[in-house]
Amino acid sequence: MTILIVDDEDLTRRGLISSIKNLELPITDLYEADDGLKGVRVATEKRPDIILSDIRMAKMSGIDMVDELKERLPDSAFIFMSGYSDRDYLKAAIRLKAVSFIEKPIDLKELESVLMEAIRTIEDLKFSHESKLLHNRAASRQLALRLTLSPEEAGDLPGELSEGSVSDMVKKNRYVTTFIVKTVQSLSLMDAEEKKRINDAFDAFLSGMRCAEINMEKHDQHLVYHVFSPERLEKNRIERIGKALKEALGEKRFFISAGQSVSGMEKAFVSYNQAVVLLQSAFFNDYGCIIFDSKEELLPAPKVLPDPSGAYLLALLSGDAAKVRETEEQIERSLSDSRNLMPDQVRDIYYKLFISIYDAYKKLSIYPENAFASSESLLSFVQERNTLKELSDALRERSEELLSSMEKDESENPVVLEIKVFISRNYSRENLSVKEISEHVHLSSTYICTLFKNETGVTLNQYITLYRMDKAKELLSDPKNKIADISAKVGYSDGNYFGKSFKKTVGMTPGEYRAQVII
Repeated sequence: MTILIVDDEDLTRRGLISSIKNLELPITDLYEADDGLKGVRVATEKRPDIILSDIRMAKMSGIDMVDELKERLPDSAFIFMSGYSDRDYLKAAIRLKAVSFIEKPIDLKELESVLMEAIRTIEDLKFSHESKLLHNRAASRQLALRLTLSPEEAGDLPGELSEGSVSDMVKKNRYVTTFIVKTVQSLSLMDAEEKKRINDAFDAFLSGMRCAEINMEKHDQHLVYHVFSPERLEKNRIERIGKALKEALGEKRFFISAGQSVSGMEKAFVSYNQAVVLLQSAFFNDYGCIIFDSKEELLPAPKVLPDPSGAYLLALLSGDAAKVRETEEQIERSLSDSRNLMPDQVRDIYYKLFISIYDAYKKLSIYPENAFASSESLLSFVQERNTLKELSDALRERSEELLSSMEKDESENPVVLEIKVFISRNYSRENLSVKEISEHVHLSSTYICTLFKNETGVTLNQYITLYRMDKAKELLSDPKNKIADISAKVGYSDGNYFGKSFKKTVGMTPGEYRAQVII
């Protein structure tokens, strides 16, 4: 709580400040002014919770000061002080709904009692405002959800939604345009203050355009904004609003789509459905793109190979890096220009391309260290890529590993290769041991430990730890993975032990590593 003391008697002000500081009250800041005019300036700037003011002062009386501040500070409590029993002043104080009136000289017990009463009044008022705000937010989100549905699905709007719980700006604006933000980060992991900052920044921009919005979260990765405007938004204004939303979101990985402006709340679902359809094409764009229906004539799409995995496998087996790159670029280019495929269809094509890489490994009798433990884990990996570029980059990375293995003059010892493959498929198991590995390759523990150290330069246990830490770093690079869960995924049931091992190996804690790699 903060207090402003306004009195033209310096001795009185100093005495009040000293006395209030000695009271056991939740007061954080004390301000002062020596006349009513200064009181107006200080109160406007500092916005105190309580104003304790003398009534009779030079330049401006306490009554006139509070009369001017009442609209500016509707949630502040006012307490008057006076050494005069002036009935007119008392009437004015009652009219201004002052919390209390204290006669001078001031009794400290009475002052403490009056301040406690003012504090309770303000706390009750704040609680009432917060409750109303929560109610209005809930009502707005309910309305935002209903606007994604057709009138037949949504039914009639409840009275509370059509009355005071939705802003006047929303109710009086006739046209609705829906914007959808798809985030890579889970919205449940986003800080509430960050969400508020985004919405406040977006609302401030819309206000300058005489627009308003209501919003909702959907499926933990989608923010839906219904923007209300007094006239239909044309292409350039939709693009401006999309850019403002992009700026409000900041440095996050996201996509934005926008439907066309429609007239009336009952048609909002049309704009929403357009935005949903357009959002599908975000897969073929980069993060931060803004997609809206420009109504421009689309060029015919180049022909896409129905299954390019066969041609890709032949390129891989040739060992010709230039031919592999040309094939990959041709596939990516044809898919990026396609108007006929959905993201899941493209992911299916890339799933088969990854399978081609591992088929090449098998045909060449080379054991990949980064093999997926199962077809399910490969499928999961492919589905988690959010853009065509991410899939293309991942495919290129794996093909480069294959080509690098093919270029080696000498093949790695087959026993060592078999051990590495076994570790890559079982590293997540806590009980993975040298004994189990030796049994798998049908050799003694002593022999494989000596062989592995001679061939690789590290011990078998060191290699297992290094492999697990590399996997941990991959998982830490994705903010969706909790650090507590990562330790179990890489074979550590004890999170503290995992943290110590990670720091010893990498040189920093898991949290420090994540902060460094995630921007």
